[in-house]
Amino acid sequence: MAIRRDAVRVSVPASSANLGPMFDCAGLALEIRDEYTAMASDDEGVRVEVEGQGAEDVARDESHLVVRAMHAMFAALGERPEGLVLHCRNVIPHGRGLGSSAAAIVGGMVLARAMVSDGREHLTDADLLNVALEM
Repeated sequence: MAIRRDAVRVSVPASSANLGPMFDCAGLALEIRDEYTAMASDDEGVRVEVEGQGAEDVARDESHLVVRAMHAMFAALGERPEGLVLHCRNVIPHGRGLGSSAAAIVGGMVLARAMVSDGREHLTDADLLNVALEM
């Protein structure tokens, strides 16, 4: 395995689990989507760029939720880039029950897995879900 050098992009939908009698037992993906783009960098550390929802409030360092999710996936794969550039286009409203945190976690993990060559062969979607559930 090795880290890919090209940019990787994912689009993650908002969700709602507030579905009447199925409350928190069934979910619905919505057309509102956050988009995350990441690439490895030769510079150590993390650079986070954010536009849209929460741009004024979210962390721009290692504590950013997408970055934390990416690091969890890199650890599960046994790979990690020296540096990382992440761009987030946030459309999902924060704190409104539309799954912005879940989107950040899953999106970050999918990004990280895609950044590792053969990442999908080493960690299936079920494996990814288990790592996400641990977060």
